[in-house]
Amino acid sequence: MFFKKRFITKLACVAIFSTIGIAAVKAQAPQTVQASTTSVAARSLGIDVASYQSADLSAHARSGAKFAVVKVSEGTGYRNPKASGQVASARRQNMMPMGYHFATFSASTSAAKREANYAIASAKAVGLNPGSYLACDYESGDGNNINMGKNPTANAIIAFMKKVKDAGYKPLLYASSSVLRNNINTNKVVNAFPNSLWVASYAISGRIDNPNFNYFPSMNGVSIWQFTDNWRGLNVDGNINVLPLSSSGNAVSQAPKKNTGKARVLKHNAYVYDKNGKRKKHKALKKNHSVTVHGKKTIHGKKYYKIGKNKYIKAANLY
Repeated sequence: MFFKKRFITKLACVAIFSTIGIAAVKAQAPQTVQASTTSVAARSLGIDVASYQSADLSAHARSGAKFAVVKVSEGTGYRNPKASGQVASARRQNMMPMGYHFATFSASTSAAKREANYAIASAKAVGLNPGSYLACDYESGDGNNINMGKNPTANAIIAFMKKVKDAGYKPLLYASSSVLRNNINTNKVVNAFPNSLWVASYAISGRIDNPNFNYFPSMNGVSIWQFTDNWRGLNVDGNINVLPLSSSGNAVSQAPKKNTGKARVLKHNAYVYDKNGKRKKHKALKKNHSVTVHGKKTIHGKKYYKIGKNKYIKAANLY
């Protein structure tokens, strides 16, 4: 995204996270996963592209990208001239294509609805059919004022996302972690569209090849994490999805609220226990594995997180 760099949260310890930090990142490459044009498993790597990148995404696929989020439109008068080629190229490379729209509606609900209609028409025009993900890219730039109040901004974003959903697409919200925390009532958005956040937060400036989950932007509703603007030296944004994504069937972002939880990452290997604190008989979950937690429980004086039916892990093992 064009203007996002000025808003990306630079996390603590940047000065010391140089040679040691990069080595740690390389050591934590995600597991190899299978991908297709309609779905990707959790912890898959992906890119997002606009007119500044090539219409040919083969180099990105060879480098390990499993999905591509293509800019389709901006405002109500701009359509990415390379979008059709980028969507088609993603499919040829067995990558799942998705789309995003750069918002200029500030906090106007009526303008947000007009932009949503334009984004939907643009997505269809460039080859993204209903059932695909279509994100609202909300950041400063091109006249978009992000300082109009957290609630009015959230209301406008939700109006955009509702239009997207009503058209059969799966809405996401892209923003930097700082904008999500300081300029939007993000809880209101997540309550309306669970697990719909695509958050940008970089541990360091410059090239990053693989995400370092020590710097994961932990917050409710995260589905995709954009961790660099120079992935593997290709001058393209690098992303990793925390949850599985699918352009067919029910969207992750549309999951019923009763099934929602918070994505967390393990900082240690962790055993799984039952509700009585007895260790269950299966392999320990590995460090940096992502889990979805559904509330806390105290067992024998220690805090645990529920991760499934009668499945708990110790809270101390999570970031």
